[in-house]
Amino acid sequence: MTGRQPVDEPATGDHLVTMLRTIGDRDATAGQLDNAALGRCLGWTAARTAASLSAAKGRLLIWGIRVGGTPAPCFEDIELTVQGRRLLAAADS
Repeated sequence: MTGRQPVDEPATGDHLVTMLRTIGDRDATAGQLDNAALGRCLGWTAARTAASLSAAKGRLLIWGIRVGGTPAPCFEDIELTVQGRRLLAAADS
């Protein structure tokens, strides 16, 4: 076992922080972010990206406009929330 997370599971721990950092970096450039663009940035499958965003949204770490698409949920205009920024700050401490 390599200790790597299976490809289609939602992000947890370091993977979640990596995803949030990517979203935060995109926030800083004022570029709109959706599932497909985020998945490309991270090198994740569409299913893993959707599951990870769903988990982050459930924890109120991100905000996004839910749109149709598969695999669901699909979001546009993904941004960090205050809670997401706090989690990143805590991870950096």
